[in-house]
Amino acid sequence: MKISICGCGWLGLPLAKYFVSQGYSVCGSTRDYDKAAMLEAEGIRSFTLKLPVILSESGNADSSLSPFFSADLLVVNVPPGRQDGAAQEFIAKIKSLSRAAKHAGCRKLIFVSTTSVYGCVSGVVTEESYPRPDTASGLAHFELEQWLAKEWGDDVRVLRLAGLIGPGRHPVRFLAGREGITNGSDPVNLVHLDDCLEAIKQIAAIWPDKQVMHLAAPSHPTRCDYYTAMALKAGLPQPDFSVSVKGAGKEIDASHTCQLLGMRVKHVDLMLEKPELDVITK
Repeated sequence: MKISICGCGWLGLPLAKYFVSQGYSVCGSTRDYDKAAMLEAEGIRSFTLKLPVILSESGNADSSLSPFFSADLLVVNVPPGRQDGAAQEFIAKIKSLSRAAKHAGCRKLIFVSTTSVYGCVSGVVTEESYPRPDTASGLAHFELEQWLAKEWGDDVRVLRLAGLIGPGRHPVRFLAGREGITNGSDPVNLVHLDDCLEAIKQIAAIWPDKQVMHLAAPSHPTRCDYYTAMALKAGLPQPDFSVSVKGAGKEIDASHTCQLLGMRVKHVDLMLEKPELDVITK
């Protein structure tokens, strides 16, 4: 099986390493020429790719990218930018990527999306809950999910991830010491890198019947309780939260996704783990 991963960053690189360890032929893309050598050293065939993909009138990408796009499986893990107009640029980039892969004969695609597509709703959110995005990123991701479903049919799977935590990545870094933070009573929806990787591995391995899945840890402490505790564990200044309505906010229930994928969440109780503020390079 030949797997290509578009976006070999915080999530994509360890995913690529895993597939290499399992004996798959793995291609990975990067925008950075200097990072290409590092990918090669990990056994990942590297391609320097800048989005959007420039396509010819016949729909072909540059011939040097053919081995990347003609994969059995393409994992699309590209975050949108934050600048003005980033959402529309993101949509154009992913559509160009999809067209290039489709034209090159790629068989299947996994699109890493976000639970922000559900918007600011209250209560338990399951895989059957209808998205009501209310941010530029959420709107862009939901538009792409629908477009990719039309383009790829049963050959695409979507995984919506909650807030990401893991080595070198944790929101408490940005909340520590801040005052008057709103929505302190809202539940937290986070998921660890380890569990994200496991879910993507399982989707690739079994290709479940359900097209759209999502993932979050099963514990949902309030933002106030969680980030106060995490700041204490990390030795950071305490954040200050304003009072908000108890019970507001959403709780992502991923139990059905875990059942479909035959996986158990490794990082279950978010309150027990110390934030991993340092980046692990190996």
